[in-house]
Amino acid sequence: LAKRVLQSFPDGVWYVDLTSLLDAERVALTVATLLGIREENDRQMVDTLCDRLASKHMLLVLDNCEHLVAACAALVQRVIGAASGVRVLAASREGLSVAGERTVTVRSLSFPPPGSKLDPRALDACEAVRLFVERARLLVPKFSLGDDSRDAVAEICRRLDGIPLAVELAAARVKMLTVEEIRARLDDRFRLLTGGSKTAMGRQQTLLATIQWSYDHLAPDQQQLLQRLSVFVGGWTLASATRVAHEQLDEYAVLDVLTRLVEQSLVTTNRIEGGTTRYTMLETVRQYAQDRLNESGEGEATRNRHLAFFVALAEEAEPELVGQE
Repeated sequence: LAKRVLQSFPDGVWYVDLTSLLDAERVALTVATLLGIREENDRQMVDTLCDRLASKHMLLVLDNCEHLVAACAALVQRVIGAASGVRVLAASREGLSVAGERTVTVRSLSFPPPGSKLDPRALDACEAVRLFVERARLLVPKFSLGDDSRDAVAEICRRLDGIPLAVELAAARVKMLTVEEIRARLDDRFRLLTGGSKTAMGRQQTLLATIQWSYDHLAPDQQQLLQRLSVFVGGWTLASATRVAHEQLDEYAVLDVLTRLVEQSLVTTNRIEGGTTRYTMLETVRQYAQDRLNESGEGEATRNRHLAFFVALAEEAEPELVGQE
């Protein structure tokens, strides 16, 4: 995107990767260093940066902001307030909540829907399938989608939710396993999907490390709710989450924590026109949260609340199954 809009910004497009930066106080310095702006005596770096950018017409790309959200938000607010010609594109697991921010959700790669007829041309059009084949051929040049492998590759991409890293790590296993063998091991995906690029950050080398990174940045009450919501295989409503996820919290307390999980891209919202809003999580996230739930010792109690809720729902619905309602 930055490359495509390069001609629209006379003072350039500048890319800042914050992945390896751990000190929030160095965000402004990191940006300034990239732009060739030096510190001035007895002056804060952010003040100097804003002065130098005041007359510029440029795009600043901040990548991987999620672990420095507050610092990035503070910097962006200062910069766009002082420099009307500066635009900022921030890539982050959650928004910066700065005035004027427009949020664009980056979806997973497209993958074959469940139960679809696997027409070869339609399958080739799926982004996740194309990525799988591309990465597999780097290791096994003769790899191709044949009648004996098409179904397995489609299911692998579907069960991995089209997550690019997960698809790449699965494709890397074709050197040692057939696609059918990879598919059969997806229930243990966090042990199967390892061995990413040695030059990548640690959290990008395995699927487990990637999900762990997001989980570790949650507050304790958010971690607990995410764990308990993992008992819902096909999604849930706010009412069912309130009954199943916590014995003591009311609906609005659950809504507040659930909102944070949505904002941090761990839960997705599905609005049904004229109906009740439903929430879901990617299967990979759900499996991770379920493992944490079992480790916490709360798995059985949570599943019992889940069972009790849906038994009650079924008993309430039963008299109305025959008739107008």
